[in-house]
Amino acid sequence: MPMFLHSISVLTYQPATPGSAPRLVDIGSAVRAPAVGAAQGRYQVLRLAPGPRVLRWQREGARFDLSAQGRVQVRFGQWLAASECPEDCRAPRVVALDQDEVAYLEAYLLARGQAWNSPDSAPARLPQ
Repeated sequence: MPMFLHSISVLTYQPATPGSAPRLVDIGSAVRAPAVGAAQGRYQVLRLAPGPRVLRWQREGARFDLSAQGRVQVRFGQWLAASECPEDCRAPRVVALDQDEVAYLEAYLLARGQAWNSPDSAPARLPQ
């Protein structure tokens, strides 16, 4: 059965600490940003959509997954094609995912109940 990639509403939290990365808090159509003071950080509701590469990979039969370390990966069968992990991207033909692709795929996988420790998450083989 083909998977369909739709836009996803997410709630993120940006800590007030300078240089800190935003964190995914919740996923779903009813997410709302709580009112908090600026000194505590900032919540934001975003609408994430799959980009052109993600849509192309989906049409070509890619499998989106989380590694054992919780990093987003794109696979064709057991072959790793793209990753958010810089170490994975040192291998030939493994491309780096950009921040928007990582944000969308992370939300997509979590919304589907996928986790880094899911039983069906098998280690990927790198291209030879």
